[in-house]
Amino acid sequence: MYRLFVILVSLSCLAGCSAISEKIAIEKVQLKTAVELRRKLDEWTEQLHSQDPAIRSSAAVSLLGLNLLNAQEPLIRILKDTKEREDVKISVIKAFGFTKDDRATDILISLLGSDSAAIQNAVVETLGELKTTHSVLMMSEAMLDPQRPLNVKMLLAKALGNTNDRDAIEPLIKMLAVDDPGLQEVAKKSLEKITKLSSRNDAGWWNEWWALNKTKTREQWLEDLVIKQEEHEKQLESKIEQMKLEVAQKSIRLLETRPDKMDPKPLIEAMRSDYPEVKIFAAKELVKLKDPSVVDVLIQTISDPSEKVRIEAIQTLGEIGDERAVKPLIGIMNDENLEIREKAVKSLGKLGKREAVDALISALGNNSDLSVIRAIIEALGQIGDPRAVGPLLGFLTHKEPRIRECTAAALGKLRDSQAVDALIAALNDEQERVRWYAADSLGKIGNPVCVDSLKKLLSDASARVRESAVTALGQIGNEQAIESLMKALQDTDKRVAEQAAESLINIKKMSFDSMDSVATTFYDNKDYKRAEYLLERQIADYSKQPELQEKIAQTKFKLAKTLFALRDWQKALGFYEDIVKQFPNDDTIKPELIQCLKETKQYDRALEWCSTWVKESSENAQWCWQSRLDIARTIFAQERYEKVKSLIDSLKAEDPNLGGEQFGPSFQELSKQCSENLAHPDKASQKMGSVEMSNLREKE
Repeated sequence: MYRLFVILVSLSCLAGCSAISEKIAIEKVQLKTAVELRRKLDEWTEQLHSQDPAIRSSAAVSLLGLNLLNAQEPLIRILKDTKEREDVKISVIKAFGFTKDDRATDILISLLGSDSAAIQNAVVETLGELKTTHSVLMMSEAMLDPQRPLNVKMLLAKALGNTNDRDAIEPLIKMLAVDDPGLQEVAKKSLEKITKLSSRNDAGWWNEWWALNKTKTREQWLEDLVIKQEEHEKQLESKIEQMKLEVAQKSIRLLETRPDKMDPKPLIEAMRSDYPEVKIFAAKELVKLKDPSVVDVLIQTISDPSEKVRIEAIQTLGEIGDERAVKPLIGIMNDENLEIREKAVKSLGKLGKREAVDALISALGNNSDLSVIRAIIEALGQIGDPRAVGPLLGFLTHKEPRIRECTAAALGKLRDSQAVDALIAALNDEQERVRWYAADSLGKIGNPVCVDSLKKLLSDASARVRESAVTALGQIGNEQAIESLMKALQDTDKRVAEQAAESLINIKKMSFDSMDSVATTFYDNKDYKRAEYLLERQIADYSKQPELQEKIAQTKFKLAKTLFALRDWQKALGFYEDIVKQFPNDDTIKPELIQCLKETKQYDRALEWCSTWVKESSENAQWCWQSRLDIARTIFAQERYEKVKSLIDSLKAEDPNLGGEQFGPSFQELSKQCSENLAHPDKASQKMGSVEMSNLREKE
């Protein structure tokens, strides 16, 4: 027993020594940190007046967190100072609520009398968040104080409701007896919030209820406490999320205003941010740069915790197009997230690397989701590897029309003749979009075996299908389709007719007669530009064949007529002067040749031709003399009076009657005016000015 006593005494001594040593150590640490603490206090106190609300709030919360009197003093001064900035005061008020610090409850209650609605709202919010016995008691006493203004009582009643505290129930019931409907209504809502009951603002009813429930046990009220805690956590989470959002937005603004937009380093650094919004913004900016140096960080980001960030990184890798991304993207094709799988497949399609084909084909058989299947089919089409043709053919008969549709489109991109038979069968699909994509793909493959099937499609009920069929026939370029395409020029849908015309132009190998028939059809339809194109092709392709020379002459004749219709006078002129010699008896050519010469202001040559044709035949006299008169008037309008007079004199030498009664008087009057204008040039100028003004008025 004695030994045991000695052992216990020894242990006590040792413990005492240890405690003394620990106390000395603590005092040393306190001495070391006193200076640091003072510095932080000064720094936080100064930050209370920052222009940034986040900095003010952080400083106020930090000061209250010290739980020291001298740390609280600057906050109290701010609350009491009537000249203090409103935003600063509100930040301090909210800090007391955030930390659940009730030491300034009396001051906060006094601020409910402020003229500022913003301060009043902040105080009500904070008083409701305190939820301490002390604060609830002080609010209750203030609300029951008959000297308090009515509006302050209403604010206190609202704050007490926000506490969800049972100690606030009895004071609020008393407010129901006050002779003011507004205060009664606020008190009633607060009671409903605390008790989770809904009733009238009847003080008697509430008194009866309270008499039955105020003795409720702690366990019975536990559920209410749990609800309060959950609400508090939600509010806290909301505030944290808001703060995170503010930080993210500021980071994004910094990235937006970065000096060098082409420097990827700030964006790469941003991809390592803690905020998903910043990463997403950075990824979208990296797409614009397409810099290979960013690929590694993007590959790391495809395993980011945020699904939105992962999706953006995956899409960015597809846009940048670096082959290093192929294996990582293949690796996430089996991700549990459906959208991740779909985006990975689409990015592989954009990359277009054949290394992904086997994995995509394998995934095609292992996926049941339609959106992923469509993405895989489209990706295989984009890559263009013929290994995909066989696996894709089975999907042309899939029960889902959207799958058949995208399969038909993908097979066209592969351009493999293995798919022709299946695509021809798809031309009979019940779905319009499947038929038009099948026709479109057959056109891209270009195998003439499908021409007859496409020709049948020109009677399809869908204009879009007919348009796709005529486009495909043009791409294949088979002469067998010409007759059907010419019929399609009369299609009731303008787009089909226009595309049929383009397809006829696109047929590269046409016989002379086919080309002639199509060009004539274009001319008859007043489609002169396409007629011109084909006629010029006809001349270029067949002009060296001796047996076709007569037909080539006819083609040139048609081309001249076409150019005349297009009012391409200079180009037409070259053909007219040639063919007028080959077809001297065609009276339609001569006036058109003169018209071309007049339009190109080659008056002398026009007059020479007219002289020649008048001498050749009297049948040419009338229109030749009319042309001469038109030319004379044109030169007269140019004030070239000597030229006109000389012209008329030469014509008079040819025919003293100047073309007879129909034209002679006009020529003589014109000659007279020339003589007068030459004799009196000033008057002539004024007269011409008057004529021009008269002409302008007539136009107006």
